[in-house]
Amino acid sequence: MPPLEPLSFEAFRTMLTDMLNVDEAKLTPEATFITDLGVDSLRLVQVLLRLEQMGFKLSLESAWRIQTVGDAYRYYQEQVRDG
Repeated sequence: MPPLEPLSFEAFRTMLTDMLNVDEAKLTPEATFITDLGVDSLRLVQVLLRLEQMGFKLSLESAWRIQTVGDAYRYYQEQVRDG
């Protein structure tokens, strides 16, 4: 699997905007996927699978801890650093 490319928060947010089909302005670090963005669990799983295809290693226990856009970006940064 290719290593993850370092992305700024803005680029990460743009990538999520495309995946989730939501207004980019709503993707703040504090925004929760389910409550604030209206992403149901099935769509969230689809996004996580797509991220895994890009090289984003995600354990099930880690997935449960990702509640906000900021959580996802912090986890992404860890993956890039540890990659």
